[in-house]
Amino acid sequence: MKPKSKTTGVYLAVALSAAAVAALIFLPAVSVEAVYPAERAKRAFSDRVWSRVVGFFRGAAANAENVRLKREISALALLAGDVDRLEIENARLRRALGYSARVAENWLSAPVLSRGGGSAAVHRTIRVGRGTLDGVSEGGIVVAPEGLVGRVSSVTAHTAEVRLLSDPTMMVHCEVESTSALRMRGVLVGSDDVFTLKYLTGSKIAQAHSRVLTSGKGGVFPKGLMVGYFSEVVSDRNETGQPEALVRPAVDFDLLEDVFIRRAQ
Repeated sequence: MKPKSKTTGVYLAVALSAAAVAALIFLPAVSVEAVYPAERAKRAFSDRVWSRVVGFFRGAAANAENVRLKREISALALLAGDVDRLEIENARLRRALGYSARVAENWLSAPVLSRGGGSAAVHRTIRVGRGTLDGVSEGGIVVAPEGLVGRVSSVTAHTAEVRLLSDPTMMVHCEVESTSALRMRGVLVGSDDVFTLKYLTGSKIAQAHSRVLTSGKGGVFPKGLMVGYFSEVVSDRNETGQPEALVRPAVDFDLLEDVFIRRAQ
């Protein structure tokens, strides 16, 4: 009996050893299979849920970035608009400064305060912010970078009222710029739209858009001030049938912001 028990014990030991070896061989596969359900669930979660969560936050971040970029673009657009406005303002100031550099030192810059003043012809006067304390006197000549504006009609200590060249009572001796010695000359009479050059002398022919300048005749206005541009000669604007020249004003009186006044000598 004892030998048989000993043999059974040996077989049992061999079987256990074989089982242990098999377990060692198949254990990695078993462990992998054991964690597979968990990994599959994790991947499914990642595919179906987490990617959406990440996408949501990424989309929110992208939307936030788009909003930021749009704001920056809007700011740049506003800045570009400011640049355009500044360029326009600078151009106006450069014209004024360029003109002031060409005129004599007795010309004084003056801001336009209002239009109309106390004159009956309310559309043909402006009030400016210079007066007797600055050396301005009645009758002073007023110009802009574009050309002749008018004359001072009344003055106070700090302001002056200017009668514009568009006033029909303002008459100025002018001539049309030309290379010919017989250049067209006449008396300029103002209006709200187109000026008229009356009592023509010299040539009755001039090129369109030729400059019309003060002639200096009469001694009221110095020679060479810009007044406007020659348009055409007509002969049916008056009862006498005498030819007259139409002149487009050089100055837009509605847009005046600054002018120059000649100081009293």
